[in-house]
Amino acid sequence: MTTTIAARGEITRQMLRGGRRALAAWAAAFAAMVALYAAIWPSIQGNSRWQELFNTLPQTYRAMFTAGGQLDLSTPAGYLGIELMGFLGPALIAVYAISAGAAAIAGEEGRGGLEVTLSAPVARGRMLTERAAALLIEMTAVAAATGFAMWVFSLAFGMNLGVDAIASAAAALGLFGFFTGALAVGAATGSAALARGIAALAAVASYLINALAQVTSALKTARPLSPFYLLFGNEPLQHGLRVGGALAVLAVSLALVAIGGVVFARRDLA
Repeated sequence: MTTTIAARGEITRQMLRGGRRALAAWAAAFAAMVALYAAIWPSIQGNSRWQELFNTLPQTYRAMFTAGGQLDLSTPAGYLGIELMGFLGPALIAVYAISAGAAAIAGEEGRGGLEVTLSAPVARGRMLTERAAALLIEMTAVAAATGFAMWVFSLAFGMNLGVDAIASAAAALGLFGFFTGALAVGAATGSAALARGIAALAAVASYLINALAQVTSALKTARPLSPFYLLFGNEPLQHGLRVGGALAVLAVSLALVAIGGVVFARRDLA
């Protein structure tokens, strides 16, 4: 068994095999969510009363459900941008990423299985790197399933979303999931509960900074530091993904994994 684990990439495959049912369920859930919103679109299309209703809502309330601050229900991209990308999509992929990331190192350590894996000739740094690669693959798979569902149901319900717009939205979801994954915190602390809590706090803080910066000048300078803003603030379904912002979020996510790896390598697992 130790020889099998020591094989290059086997730790990544091990995590993917263990989480394949959860991955399939989450991918199906995201596809179903897209199907539901797309099916509602024909009843929304051309109905100006929905837009008028949203325009009467307080600015603070509107800011909580729009990543970029604009409410536009007159186009498919604007409609899905609010319903799918403004809150629910990022929140759900964060829940999945936090659960999977916390279980990857800290969860296994809590179950007493980490010592078995590390009994093979495998460095802790490599183990964390391969588990991070597995998490990134899982987030990419869910994002791809979401993007594919957008493409299919866009055609089915006449939404005519562009492939570039769909790819931008899917990439934003995947990157936000990878950022909110609790893998690094779990590796550094050994506590799955603490990892989930800190990762959830980071996700919520990122969202709230972006939302509240739209209504208060005190947070405007902090808004560009919010991963939520960097990924969703440009309304990717309407205006595309901010490449610079996306790369910054990816870089921060990888840096957190690296820092977690340094602490993990020095931590006493006895």
